[in-house]
Amino acid sequence: MLSQAVDLHQLESYVFLATGDRLFVAFVGEGQPLKVTLEKLIEALELVPITKEFLRVVYQNKPYQTALRAYIVSLFPEIAGGSMQVAPTLEFQQEGGLIRDKSGQPSLERFVKPRLKAIDAQVWLAKFETIKRQVCRVEALEQPLGTGFLIGPQTVLTNWHVAEAARKAGVAGKLACRFDYARMSDNSIDAGIVVPVAEIALERPCSDAETTSQPDAPPPQPQQLDFAALNLSTSQRDRGYQKLAPPPPVAKGDPLIIVQHPDGEPLRFAIDTDAVIGLMHDGLRLRYSTNTAPGSSGSPCFNMDWNLLALHHLGDPLHGPASYNQGVPIGLIRDAIVAGGLGALLGG
Repeated sequence: MLSQAVDLHQLESYVFLATGDRLFVAFVGEGQPLKVTLEKLIEALELVPITKEFLRVVYQNKPYQTALRAYIVSLFPEIAGGSMQVAPTLEFQQEGGLIRDKSGQPSLERFVKPRLKAIDAQVWLAKFETIKRQVCRVEALEQPLGTGFLIGPQTVLTNWHVAEAARKAGVAGKLACRFDYARMSDNSIDAGIVVPVAEIALERPCSDAETTSQPDAPPPQPQQLDFAALNLSTSQRDRGYQKLAPPPPVAKGDPLIIVQHPDGEPLRFAIDTDAVIGLMHDGLRLRYSTNTAPGSSGSPCFNMDWNLLALHHLGDPLHGPASYNQGVPIGLIRDAIVAGGLGALLGG
């Protein structure tokens, strides 16, 4: 039943959420079919025993798998009871008006930022566990150039100006993507794995002005989207990928997350809870205040629900305190890839 309900990426996330350990480090060897992996995992969990904790995570994250959930409850009835606790009633102040409960008494809670909603921590962290395996450092000869992320089983999206830097340095043929490059809890560094780039499948430049100290004069044209789609030498299907789609609407003050390799360092993510400045140049650019650094070019920008919004590509070039960072809306990039006849790169 589990093999029909979860894929390998979800399984890795659920195991981590339930146990704090990595599936392929603590429980099962890599490279086996999903059913075999599940059988060995359950055997290992039973020995501890922590099967119930794992199944609780599955139950909570698969609300529409009714047959599976029913079977889990038949094994551990308390899982359903624990997941159906009544949420406390909260009260908020919104735009100066106090929302009272039925007793009419004021509350100590205040809803200060209407567009910054509370998040379901477990679901949110599970999504990040998946996303972080899809983000990579773009490099050449082990020297960092930028950041990228999977948009198909074998395709990484980064900035055109990242690929152009490699060309100018004469190392375009040595481009590679380093996945899983991260700092561990004991402060050691996991060097990750390096996957060579086979070719630059499609690219669109930024505007000439965006390489100068006055990026808005003249403004970019519709075809100037500053992206490069890199075909990898081997498929990374097991990592999953970001499905490019028209992004949800954004408004001034919305929060924004950037997952990145700033200064070529191990993976980090920056959250700004009051980030979005607004769309610029007839919707060709999105501006925000979330922090980045050199090496962040090509990073994915998300809203708080982990919906992909934009491809980060530059920051305020003026001397003194910066006033913005900037990305290219992801829907425009998807349209350009499809119009270029390479929609198959994006996967299903």
